[in-house]
Amino acid sequence: MSAAARTRVWLAWGFVFGAVSHVAWTLVNGDLWYYGPAPSWAPWFWYGICLVDFVVFWLLLKRPRAGIALAVMTMITTLIVNWTQFPTFEYTFNYVLIGLTVFGVIVFALAPWLWRRSPWRFSPQSSAHTAG
Repeated sequence: MSAAARTRVWLAWGFVFGAVSHVAWTLVNGDLWYYGPAPSWAPWFWYGICLVDFVVFWLLLKRPRAGIALAVMTMITTLIVNWTQFPTFEYTFNYVLIGLTVFGVIVFALAPWLWRRSPWRFSPQSSAHTAG
């Protein structure tokens, strides 16, 4: 498995971690639809992003370039909304938002390299081949 393929797998699981940890956080805190001081549409946005995270996961593994593009778009959208609509979300320092931002920076930094080194579609024959 190439370095780009291993990196895509790592990023793919990062999106799953984000979705699962969000749902776990809501369950631990006892309210799946809690939005605190955020806008009332926040839970719908968050759960929508959770669903998209699983699509990103699948695409990064099966359709690498589509997955890379959707990963970048997802992180742009998520970071813009989270930083502009609820940057502190009831805390003076939002560790979740900082973690999300760090993950976003990693996605943005790796995307050009992954794009060059990843095939359009995954196939057993293309796992050794790198595009461009």
